Amino acid sequence: MKTNFNPLSHGFSFPNRFEFTGLSKIVKMIKSNFIYGMCGGMVFSALDYYFEQSKLPCYRAVEELPLSYTKYLWKRQTQSVSISVIFKIIKFASLSTSKSMQKTIQDELPKILERLHDGLPAPIVIIRSSLFQNPTHNHQVLVTGYEENGSTMDLEIYDPNHPNLFPRLTIHQNPDYLITQSTGEPVRGLFLNKYSYQFSLATPDNN
Repeated sequence: MKTNFNPLSHGFSFPNRFEFTGLSKIVKMIKSNFIYGMCGGMVFSALDYYFEQSKLPCYRAVEELPLSYTKYLWKRQTQSVSISVIFKIIKFASLSTSKSMQKTIQDELPKILERLHDGLPAPIVIIRSSLFQNPTHNHQVLVTGYEENGSTMDLEIYDPNHPNLFPRLTIHQNPDYLITQSTGEPVRGLFLNKYSYQFSLATPDNN
């Protein structure tokens, strides 16, 4: 089952590596620290363009982005990390890995699959750290389809950390609940994020 979202044509060509000297002065909301970089902003922005049926700007590196476009991505980043998302991150991070996996597969996976069956890519938050570990290791990606392989299921994703690639999250349910990512990062759990269309924020000056 695949949606029409293709990471090569609908995803950004530059990686999620924003290292600006003045960024700490711009970022004043502590909630942004729960997600590394601007992965959520890149996921939400890519969805904005996808639903608008408009091509992404042809930036190949973060250094090519004008300040106005960086601000747009950051605006979408902050919108992707709502108060409810923060509470959910804390809830998942406070669980043991086995409990978090169980909650993911029993409660969150059906919501993700339902969205995919409606033909809609599914933005998700991946929990990588426990409650007392670095919260910036948590991450956001976009599920674009899935494939069942016996006792496992592969979720195909657009990952802003890995542009121009086709990473997968593999869900194992036998003998124990387990989720692995093809690019090697740890996964403790994940949940569906709430996206709302905001293409109007991508002003003509940003394109």
